[in-house]
Amino acid sequence: MLSHLILTVDYSDNWEQAIKQLPPLLERLGTKRLTLTYVIEPHTRKDIRDSDSAVESKLRDLAKQYAEQWQVDTDYEVRHGFVASCVLELARHHQADGVICCSTHHSAGRELFRGNITMNLARMTRRPLLILPVEAQPSSPHSPVFLATDGSGNARRCEDLFRGLTGDGQEGRVVWVRPDDAPPEADEVDRLVHDIANSKASVHARILTGHPSRELLTLIRDSQPALTLIGKRGSTPEDQFPLGHTAETVVRESRHPVLLVP
Repeated sequence: MLSHLILTVDYSDNWEQAIKQLPPLLERLGTKRLTLTYVIEPHTRKDIRDSDSAVESKLRDLAKQYAEQWQVDTDYEVRHGFVASCVLELARHHQADGVICCSTHHSAGRELFRGNITMNLARMTRRPLLILPVEAQPSSPHSPVFLATDGSGNARRCEDLFRGLTGDGQEGRVVWVRPDDAPPEADEVDRLVHDIANSKASVHARILTGHPSRELLTLIRDSQPALTLIGKRGSTPEDQFPLGHTAETVVRESRHPVLLVP
């Protein structure tokens, strides 16, 4: 499925906490190779710890550690520039299947002033983005996988990946939140959700009503899935909202791992 992933590294305590969730997710995603990267930003104050040689040494040690502990092939690269742009260019260069980042949950207001690497990656990526919140704990093998869908054509790639993740009897839930002012095609989406769920005995449909992002976040909080898949683009056509409101809110606020699928 996602055989080669780019792993962003920042050495913070939060990052080290979040990364503990990764081993069981790599197994679920079929990941065989990781490329670790640290981006040295031009606008930050330089420290001896941010020298190329120091960063490369840390990455090399981490790559060796993860190769032994997680049984995946590892390599590493140091990049210079703005983090989101450099990470996505690295993924393009290696033709990687996706990117992994950690999220510390900034509010939208704070983001305007301080920026948010996770949200920049989410808005810019054309590859799946695995987001690990710092609050979450490693999932158990029995934790379900969620698919959040609105039935649109933008969700097809997400649905295909969900089908792959729910093989071999893995429990899954297809979640669709009918808005209070449901569109005429809502009944069609209901049927699609049940069709996906009925394709496997271990997959179940969950149809809710209300505000989509709020209902999804509540369900994620209460059910604690191993992973929630959500499509990157909703029905909003404007270029300045490339995620769609629901996906952006879930990415920013979920306390459990999210896989954003363009």
